[in-house]
Amino acid sequence: MGKAIVKCMIATYAEDTYIVEVPCKKGDIDEIIFARAWQKVKEQEPAIPYGHRSAEIIKRVD
Repeated sequence: MGKAIVKCMIATYAEDTYIVEVPCKKGDIDEIIFARAWQKVKEQEPAIPYGHRSAEIIKRVD
């Protein structure tokens, strides 16, 4: 099993950014990795601000 480093961004006045590492398999599509990344952000942060959310895979190692 590999891993992916994902940059999760929330468009607020301050542009909140979170960098997380999540496990992934070789055949996983980006949306699955993004869902795991947002789940990890929710676990780490007690209160996530409202705003448009986007994610980007910075690095992926299979």
